[in-house]
Amino acid sequence: MAEMPVSPWDDRVQFRSSDAESFAYRPNQVIVRRSTVGLIADRLGLDDVKGGLLVEPVFPGDEPSDDDLVVVRGVPDPIALVNELRREDVEAQPNHVLFVHPIANPNPGANPYPGANPYPGANPYPGANPYPGANPYPGANPYPGANPYPGANPYPGANPYPGANPYPNGSSSCGCRPSCGWWTGQVEGPRFTSAAPSVALSHDERSHRKAIDGTSCKVLVLDTGAWPDIVCAGAAMNPAAQAAKDLLATCLMASDPDTWDGDGNRVLDPAAGHGTFIAGIFANLAPGAKVDCERAISSYGDTDDATIARILLDKFDLDEREPSYDIVTMSFGGFCDENDPPVAIAHAIARIQARYARPEPGSDDLIQQRVVFVASAGNDGVCRPTWPASFENVIGVGALDANGPAWFTNHGPWVNACAPGVDIVSTFFDLGPDARLDGDHFDGWAKWSGTSFSGPIVAAQIAWEWMCRGNQGRPGDAATWLIDRPGHYRFPGLGTVVNFG
Repeated sequence: MAEMPVSPWDDRVQFRSSDAESFAYRPNQVIVRRSTVGLIADRLGLDDVKGGLLVEPVFPGDEPSDDDLVVVRGVPDPIALVNELRREDVEAQPNHVLFVHPIANPNPGANPYPGANPYPGANPYPGANPYPGANPYPGANPYPGANPYPGANPYPGANPYPGANPYPNGSSSCGCRPSCGWWTGQVEGPRFTSAAPSVALSHDERSHRKAIDGTSCKVLVLDTGAWPDIVCAGAAMNPAAQAAKDLLATCLMASDPDTWDGDGNRVLDPAAGHGTFIAGIFANLAPGAKVDCERAISSYGDTDDATIARILLDKFDLDEREPSYDIVTMSFGGFCDENDPPVAIAHAIARIQARYARPEPGSDDLIQQRVVFVASAGNDGVCRPTWPASFENVIGVGALDANGPAWFTNHGPWVNACAPGVDIVSTFFDLGPDARLDGDHFDGWAKWSGTSFSGPIVAAQIAWEWMCRGNQGRPGDAATWLIDRPGHYRFPGLGTVVNFG
């Protein structure tokens, strides 16, 4: 189990914000090749590398070489150093910080869209059917008549998108700059949990799928861990909590503990229960899957490039003929300097997929892999790529609400699929009287929103499809069928719609 911080991230996260770029990173850290360490010491005026710099390999299990990725700690100004090294064509990055992807509040205040009107003109659908041509909804047209907004502007009040129109050119490419107000919603500061207490899933809300004899799917969830006992903080077991515990018992392998109160103030931490919640999604939608919730994110919702990469290669034994896991799901992400991919995670995913790639020439489809990676797209309402969802060999997932794209979801050509992401109900802590600020209202279930939960829904559907095939072929074959098959309904900028059914 990786040792994760147990306190708010104020002192371990810094932000770079401007009109050109916005991202988070670990203070005083850079990621470079080992051969660059001497150059860094020279730039910082250190005669001895040990005189203030701490060098840690990203992948400590590898044989040391000059080409190794290392984290150099003790750098006074990581951004200035990275820029200086890049001017000399030396590969260097800050250690980017990534955050979990639940939203703070899907409906902040009275009006969820506090600004001017996003449709400043007349009706945004001034003609007839807004979907001329082939029907995007197979079956009956959801807009069987003329304009679905036959009256005046459907948003007569305040603006759901503060600032300019998110679709200034009438397309799904929003053109938002990372300095817009949406971006700050991801990293404005440590906050209370956005999960809300919920009743247990009813019989009608369950998937009613049954595990298929002789099949399984090993899923690695990189998250906050999981809490299979459900009860904590002095709570007594109740029927709802017992139902949550029984559901998790059907899928969880040995997982790292999900901590509800890392800093001991008896207040539920902002990201606590995130992994437990995701485990419940798999238990409900992919019965028979074996889920390992690895603690890779703090209970305050932050992690970083080097940490995720190190855990990935630690969890996969690349000497084995078959991979340790079939699917990896990552409900976190962030923006990166210069929009370049985080170098350590890129290296780890590439090594895993290359190890288990097809031995014969096959499809060019990068998701048609032996090990499938799925990542949430983020909740900033912009088209700027977030990582790891933007990797070509990772399935990026956006969120839907009951009527279409969720108002908060990121979007763009790098998003491959979308799934429900608003008011999702799943397993959570059963908190007792030791929890402050109404924490004892949680009885083993919660309702949560965000692309954090859309991603696992897609991953669970891939797992279920592969198990329905009797584990024949590769998980990537099931992913390709689910996401790339012609005829599936797609939203521009959000990819293929993947629902519970």
